[in-house]
Amino acid sequence: MVQFQNNLENSRLPEWAPEYVNYSLLKLKLKDIIAVKDNKELEQVFQARKFIFQGTLDTEIEKVLSFYADIATSVKQELQAGEESFSHFQEAVMDSEELDPIHKLRRLDSKTEELKSVALRITNLLQYVSLNMQAIRKILKKFAKHVEPTKPAPGFLALEIQHPHEPGWKMMQGTFLPANVSQQLDDMTSHATLKRAADKVKQQYAQLRTWRGQLLKRSAEDLADAVAHQDLAVEIENILASMDVMGSLAQRNAMLVHGLDWSERRAGIFEPAPTDDLAVATTLGLVLNCLSSGLYMANYQLVLPNIRDYLTDIGAVVSMAGVVIGCCDIASIPGTIGYSVWTNSSFKAPLISSAIACILGNTLYCIGYDCKWLSVLMAARLLTGLGSARTVNRRYIADFVRKAARTKASAAFVTCSAAGMALGPLLAVPMSRVPTTHFGPFTFNAITAGAYVMSLIWLVFLAVTLFFFTEPPVRADALDHSKDSIPESTLRQPLLSESSTTGDLENGQMSGPNSDGLKSPVKSRTEPMIPSWQSTVQPMIATFCILFLLKLVQQAYLDSLPLFSGRLYGWTSSQAGLMLAVFGLTVIPVNTAVGQISDRVSDRGLNAVTLLITAVGCGLLMCGGRPVWMYFLGGTLVFMCTVILEGSGMSLMSKIMHPSLARGTWNAGLMSTEAGTLGRLTGNLCLSIVSRFTGVDTVSEVYQFGFVLFALMGALTVSNLGYMLAIWKRLAA
Repeated sequence: MVQFQNNLENSRLPEWAPEYVNYSLLKLKLKDIIAVKDNKELEQVFQARKFIFQGTLDTEIEKVLSFYADIATSVKQELQAGEESFSHFQEAVMDSEELDPIHKLRRLDSKTEELKSVALRITNLLQYVSLNMQAIRKILKKFAKHVEPTKPAPGFLALEIQHPHEPGWKMMQGTFLPANVSQQLDDMTSHATLKRAADKVKQQYAQLRTWRGQLLKRSAEDLADAVAHQDLAVEIENILASMDVMGSLAQRNAMLVHGLDWSERRAGIFEPAPTDDLAVATTLGLVLNCLSSGLYMANYQLVLPNIRDYLTDIGAVVSMAGVVIGCCDIASIPGTIGYSVWTNSSFKAPLISSAIACILGNTLYCIGYDCKWLSVLMAARLLTGLGSARTVNRRYIADFVRKAARTKASAAFVTCSAAGMALGPLLAVPMSRVPTTHFGPFTFNAITAGAYVMSLIWLVFLAVTLFFFTEPPVRADALDHSKDSIPESTLRQPLLSESSTTGDLENGQMSGPNSDGLKSPVKSRTEPMIPSWQSTVQPMIATFCILFLLKLVQQAYLDSLPLFSGRLYGWTSSQAGLMLAVFGLTVIPVNTAVGQISDRVSDRGLNAVTLLITAVGCGLLMCGGRPVWMYFLGGTLVFMCTVILEGSGMSLMSKIMHPSLARGTWNAGLMSTEAGTLGRLTGNLCLSIVSRFTGVDTVSEVYQFGFVLFALMGALTVSNLGYMLAIWKRLAA
């Protein structure tokens, strides 16, 4: 640490010295915290000093981001002006017939001097990025060794810190900076402006060098005089070489520090935001993708209030309800994978296909009622399951929405999904008043009306998507993720070969024949590396189990609600639908509350407590509705806790997941979707199996059914909690 501090002070430009992270000040603040952290009598002093440290760090980050933005803007403007003068230079000097070669060579040297000045500023600013990102990462890593990091809070910037040699190592640090500062941090970590400026400088220098070579060939007699100017060429080439090195170092060090947003993780979006040139999402595209997610959830939940009446009317046993509902999930599991692969070449086609699948599914649902064929009903649900394009919707937001708009887009995605979850059962309320009408062989009544309405809505969605959705011009398979992420192999390898440069990576020092006095890290470490999968596989299993379990328990309860309320309390399908809709509408405020408390409770702690309460809810439901308040209290606890688990589980996953799972077709977003789908399927199958085993025709059988079903759910919940506790330390993010 001392060596890095010395190298930081020696490497920074004297004229920019006040604008670097004040690493020594932050170390002093941290020492003040460490001095009182174990003294229980000074707890208030300890908390106050943590607050002071965080405030100081936030101030330093703001200072660095502001200075970078100012210098990067000036470099951009200077280069734009230079580009205009470069075109004029070609016309006035190089294309001129009046100027002799020696005069042109001197003008070329003058132009090269101007280019050298710009290249040096770019190089210095790249080094500024590298050194400051190293300083932020190192002080936070040191902070985490001694003090529990500040927990992220909704509405504020959160930092994710990675280790350059241990890809499985991560830490999360909350700040008091507003969330919109994340855009400024992304601008600095991606430093796209500097990359474009560096490319332009190299292009212009290549042109100048070409012109010089042409002039020297045409004036061999003046070669001796021209050679005197070659030192300038060597000098700028050294600077350009250093600029490349600093660019690589800035890329490496900056991308170990990420700005995060909680709402994106809640939506299952883990990928870094695209650069501005790849952020091509349109407003209509976002609306259609959010609507696609919401409409599918509505279609999925549509059958819940009426499934008992539907099966009775067609002469099927009520115990088949879980299997019928689960057909959706059976088709959704391979369908989701197929859609994810499809997005490598198109986004419009999957959206159109999902809409057509849902239209056909709703149509078959109505036909099955008139034909009184259970097989047609199951085929209808299979087709509806193929309409799940949520992985397409997530990836559209992840790949094509700029960072500044991702928070709103993620929140809209979650909100639409929750609204759809409520809309499906809610349709049963107005549709319960629909009189039975026959149109030829087709029946329009309270059971089939919802499917007809959903078909009409999907037809409108299909028409708008077909004619107005703009296919992103840059396909997902063409995205160059190397610009905004670091492969694991890169993290474990030295940035440059030791034959070209030597130094100390962690201490930020480099020296080489062409370094031009600039210092930067290049040497590899020889210590053994921690295998990333070894440190993340068990925590990832735990989080996937949580996502699986929450959907399993939630779906088992929602599926059983119409059965219990109808058999035991005499509720109609519209009353059951209203109850399900109320549960669906609570998703949004509950998720908001989770975000508010996440800064005071750790994710693993919140998951553990919520699992425990879920087990208590299952215990209340085991009583089978005796008394009534106990059944609804248990159901409320189960539903609310599973909603909380979805948000906190996603948040925990984002902190412990392996970096390679953040991108690509087989990313964590897809796998979390599959875990949830498999959980819903298992919940539906459990409902059918238990109801077939116990029977649900009499009140006593319903009581027995409730006892067995929720005893099983409770046992699975307790097992999941036990596994969490067994690997508790590994879940520390």
